[in-house]
Amino acid sequence: TGNRMKLTTTVFSCLSLTGCLITPWVHAADEPPNLQGKLDDVPRKLQFAFSSTCDYESTPHLYVSIDSGKNFGRHPWGSSPETPYKTIQYAVNQASECQTIYVMAGLYKNRLYGRKNHNKVIVKLNRSDIKLLNYGEDRPVLQFDGPGAILGGSKSMPISNIEIGGFEIVGPNERITWQEAMENRLNKRRYYKGRGIAIWKGDHIFIHDMKVHHCPGSGIRVNRGDYITISDNEVYSNTWWSSSAESAIVLAMSEHVDQKALKTKMYITGNTVYDNVNKVPYYNPNYAWDYSPIGNLDCGSYAGCKNEDETCPWQCKYGKKSQDYIIDGSGVYVTRNNNSYLYGRMELSHNIAYSNGINGVVFHRTDRGVARQNTIFNNGRVPRRDHKELEEEDWHKGCAGKSRQHYSGLVLNDAKDVKVWSNNVAARYDDDYAIIRVVSGSGRPATIGGNNKVCKGLVKINPASIVQEITHMSRCVIAETPASSHTIPSK
Repeated sequence: TGNRMKLTTTVFSCLSLTGCLITPWVHAADEPPNLQGKLDDVPRKLQFAFSSTCDYESTPHLYVSIDSGKNFGRHPWGSSPETPYKTIQYAVNQASECQTIYVMAGLYKNRLYGRKNHNKVIVKLNRSDIKLLNYGEDRPVLQFDGPGAILGGSKSMPISNIEIGGFEIVGPNERITWQEAMENRLNKRRYYKGRGIAIWKGDHIFIHDMKVHHCPGSGIRVNRGDYITISDNEVYSNTWWSSSAESAIVLAMSEHVDQKALKTKMYITGNTVYDNVNKVPYYNPNYAWDYSPIGNLDCGSYAGCKNEDETCPWQCKYGKKSQDYIIDGSGVYVTRNNNSYLYGRMELSHNIAYSNGINGVVFHRTDRGVARQNTIFNNGRVPRRDHKELEEEDWHKGCAGKSRQHYSGLVLNDAKDVKVWSNNVAARYDDDYAIIRVVSGSGRPATIGGNNKVCKGLVKINPASIVQEITHMSRCVIAETPASSHTIPSK
């Protein structure tokens, strides 16, 4: 389990194990000074363990095949590869605690597929202590056009001890036009905001070895979670058409389940994340006309904001019908955790993030963590008005009112006690910030870290000595994965 993460996608599998016992490659305490300059060579150790006492190997497994299965509750159906169930949802409904569901090759779609704006998902996880994995070397494809492919948990019914791995998830992005998405921006119909995997509340969740792409909303997100590991996934071409300011991989509003303050419990590691761009401006129907969550303006003092005309400041347009710019949508994003996640640390490591809408890797309003050994380059695909795009796209018209922020790399935004070690970053433009720490109020608090390399772009972090600016782009850029690498069975 100690495979080193190279600058290509490394796949780690725990498919046959009850859990991957994990310890961080460096203790959560500060890295000792004698490691500076050597951290690139420290191996990655993937970490996950269930909290339950389940013995998954001795519990009978269930099997699913869309091509040869049958949804029949009597033995032997579901008990072997020769007599599988037909749908994943039926297997989930039949499963007992501590069971592994193996899904065989094939194309799995939600009910009512092809009809827009329904509420059907492929898998609704409404129970704990199960594994949902691919069978052998099979790569089952889950194709959805509703709220999402795999959704689970809720504030009233959280789930725990869940493993999901080995699937390809495909959303409807390629069948949606920008004009169509803009016409539905205010309606927020499910077809235009579906997510690949979304867990709305849960703990001890392991999501790995997935290919998730062309989802209108996030590729993988967990809200109100603890002990979450999202690792070794390829997540691309998501977040295009949602008006909910989504990012590719998200941990949001996390909630601690214990008081282990120094323990690293949340991991986003080893993922390759690219071409995740918001192409539709954010809209929140719950915002009052005089409210804005950004800036310090008194929006109620501007008459133009009530009428939503051009005299309203851009900060007060945020989330409103009149918003004509895009400042959201990143690759790896942890957000709004500092008020609810009071015990535990987060690690964003060994991710490769490029060609995303705003930034590659972001700690936003999230305290206690580390960003380490990430390779981040050529993000900031949302246009800046002072830089002409080589190729104009139709969606650029929807964000012509204002440039995005001048960041396109690694950002710490109102994030306390976040260490920054051994990241390689190249901004899109020379006058974009490659690494920046944004702090509300006065002062420039110190950031612990070192051995970070910036090949292109500006740096704003204290002390500046934790970042070395270099001219060798090869240190920060890898060969990009073609976005057309997905395959859907012809059926």
